[in-house]
Amino acid sequence: MKSILFYWSRGAEVRRKIVKLAAECEDRSKPCFINSIAKKIKLSHVAVKKHVDLLIEEGYLKEINPLGKPVFLTLTSSGKDAAKEFNRLH
Repeated sequence: MKSILFYWSRGAEVRRKIVKLAAECEDRSKPCFINSIAKKIKLSHVAVKKHVDLLIEEGYLKEINPLGKPVFLTLTSSGKDAAKEFNRLH
């Protein structure tokens, strides 16, 4: 599924960017929120939320405070592995 999710499907580039940005937040010990991601990649909150929901469903991201506003995101171990892979490619 990873190759389809991140390489061969519509929106794959956006999902790679989201994972990279989440990794950057973690590297800097900064919170990662959908709004901040949306602003950095110049997409709407709704568009980014759809990609984030898919990344959560597939086990690459998780919500730290699912009932909180705004929702704080972090990478899972699979997400961290994917971020390392993307950094090696670029």
